[in-house]
Amino acid sequence: MRHIFIIAAALAVTGCVAGPESAHVPPTAVVAEIAPPPTPAPVVAPNDRACLIAAMFYEAGGEGAEGLAAVGHVVLNRLDDRPPGTTLCDVVYEKGQFGWTRKVARTDVAATIGTSQRWQNAAIMAEAVLTDTVKDPTGGAHSFYSVLQYRKKPRWAKNLDKTVRIGNHVFMR
Repeated sequence: MRHIFIIAAALAVTGCVAGPESAHVPPTAVVAEIAPPPTPAPVVAPNDRACLIAAMFYEAGGEGAEGLAAVGHVVLNRLDDRPPGTTLCDVVYEKGQFGWTRKVARTDVAATIGTSQRWQNAAIMAEAVLTDTVKDPTGGAHSFYSVLQYRKKPRWAKNLDKTVRIGNHVFMR
């Protein structure tokens, strides 16, 4: 029925309807349903974006999209708990959080980003995490550990509750 109305309205507007009553038919506006604009990406400094990409690459580069997203969201969840003015790099480079940060200086992190498919995947997923295009698969986790590194729950995690296991990582809050 709606299609008939739209077609009739279009014919009336273009003057294609015959008969004396068609001369007095006012044009009918067809209102289209327009999706709201996408959420704009937050303003993130290039070096902070690089820190997030590197964290996702080094921690979950071989885990696939869900693992990358999970690590990215853990970094963002930690950032949400920090005082205003804390940056993504501040979170990533907190002492003892990510082992790879002992080998890659904070000032050099952007230069470490490579061009391989894994690096590209991490960069794409970082953008999706930052824009909330990919929702948090961890249930709000702030920590995780690798089951390849720890056979059982590490001591530092004894007071944390498991939210989910994704690939080789257990996520907790």
